[in-house]
Amino acid sequence: MSDSEKIPEILKLIDILDGLEALIEAAPTEDVEDILEEAWLQVSDTFPEDFKAATQHDAGAEGLRRYLKVKAFFENPSERSISASELEEYYRSYTASEEDEESTDFFFPD
Repeated sequence: MSDSEKIPEILKLIDILDGLEALIEAAPTEDVEDILEEAWLQVSDTFPEDFKAATQHDAGAEGLRRYLKVKAFFENPSERSISASELEEYYRSYTASEEDEESTDFFFPD
């Protein structure tokens, strides 16, 4: 299955993750929140490996959608448009998450 054939399936999964994120925020107890987070992880684990690797720094539903939009633009810029602000937001979120990761090295050494 080609990347373009996977996109509708991935978008459906992102919608599910988006719903789970909303449920996690509204969870009445930590136990329920933990169960929903586990469901989120299991759903996100169904993504293709290359997609998981590319979105590891911004793996929330919004970040996943942003990645798909940027990826589609770079694969075919004449048919897919993206604004400068959207592209800037993508790179800002990516570099911010890299900085966050570096700052946590003290707590989570390799």
